[in-house]
Amino acid sequence: MNKNIVKNLQRVLMGMVVLWFTACSEDDDATTGSLSVISVKLNDVVFIDDMQDVPVNSTFEIVFSSAVDPEVFKDAVYISTGQENLPFTAQYLNQSTKVLIGLDGMAPNTAYTIGVDSGRIGVEGKMLHQAVSYSFTTENTDTNAKTPCLSASGDCMQRLEFLDNSEQSLSFDVYSNYDFIEDTEFVWDFIEKVVVVVHGANRDADNYYGYMINSLQSLELEETTLVIAPYFQNNGTAPANGLVWNDSRWREGANAGNNNSGISSFTVMDSLVERFSNQGKFPNVHTIFIAGHSSGAAFAQHYALANKVQATIEGVDFQYVVANNQYFYYPDGQRYNEDVASFYEPMDCAGYDYWPYGYEFAVPYLDGVDATTLTQQQVSRNTVYFLGSDDTSTEGTLNTTDCQATLLGSNRFNRGEHMFQYMETFYPTDHNHRKIIVPNVAHDGNGMFNSPEFKDYLLEFE
Repeated sequence: MNKNIVKNLQRVLMGMVVLWFTACSEDDDATTGSLSVISVKLNDVVFIDDMQDVPVNSTFEIVFSSAVDPEVFKDAVYISTGQENLPFTAQYLNQSTKVLIGLDGMAPNTAYTIGVDSGRIGVEGKMLHQAVSYSFTTENTDTNAKTPCLSASGDCMQRLEFLDNSEQSLSFDVYSNYDFIEDTEFVWDFIEKVVVVVHGANRDADNYYGYMINSLQSLELEETTLVIAPYFQNNGTAPANGLVWNDSRWREGANAGNNNSGISSFTVMDSLVERFSNQGKFPNVHTIFIAGHSSGAAFAQHYALANKVQATIEGVDFQYVVANNQYFYYPDGQRYNEDVASFYEPMDCAGYDYWPYGYEFAVPYLDGVDATTLTQQQVSRNTVYFLGSDDTSTEGTLNTTDCQATLLGSNRFNRGEHMFQYMETFYPTDHNHRKIIVPNVAHDGNGMFNSPEFKDYLLEFE
């Protein structure tokens, strides 16, 4: 804050001398006389006009040539952003020749002007002939106060708490680059975007956290983006009283397997979204990404169409990233026949329209939500299918056994293609879905989220 003081002090003092002689040269009222400013300090440092990095809680000291009238002075002084005046406190010392003006809670990184209007503000009506004003800018306390945690380690892990149907507390762990759960008082002014990245069937949330951090670091966005990697654990990894999903149904919104939990994996995500969409805590967040790869992509696709929280939030753009998914929800019984390149309604696969492939027997989270509402949400919400051009293998974890899955397509790439083609065929002017092909990438979460295509997509929202 003190840089350039020496260089500018002579200019400022000379200005004060000129102001003094100017004031004294006026034709003063014989009975009242004149009043002038002797010195101005900020936090005990000589004030220089246009000072930078001023603390948000500061004290100005103004010394006058003679005593001011407190009742008159308080109406003559102002601290303003140009749009509004700030409240202040005033303390009068040295028989009211020195005034300490206290300012608490100024906004960070904001330009202000402190000034005193001309007029008879002195005792016995002494005149301040020339108004004075000084400009300054407050420090950027936001970025200085918080440093992002960039390692996929316990240092970056935070814990949410939920109450089950028996009022028992159950926990859920997430990796995050900022302590947005623990720090309940901080206002995250500098956060502009939120990226939630959901792991696949291996439940390697640490890896996916690292993938996304690396992607954002390459774009120099890691400090202004809140990154979260939820960790859907099983009995083998969860802490005592931690939420557990011992099967893969976390990816489709099922309730945790804890006795009487009543807590869906979608409920967990709702709780997260409600936190960082809070305008009081995150006033500058404009985009929330829910991104997943493989089983995480199944989560993202189903959460996009099912979640109840997006409809309650205004002023925030939601983006759902579905990367290399093999399990898709369809709003009706149509499926794509690769042999004849057209949609049809299968007749020989029992349960092909059961959740998570269709509306029948949906998870408890969707109790009371009809199929029409789900269709409207699915069609209208911003969903992007990222398809690795080489994700065409039929080996490994691709479900090639269940007819419900095989009806979606012969491999993951084709299943994503067919889902997008469905939207293009049946909702050509209404849907908000996109398809982005990532060349030369197979079933690889790191390859997808660190691809030029994904990075270009993120930059669209700068």
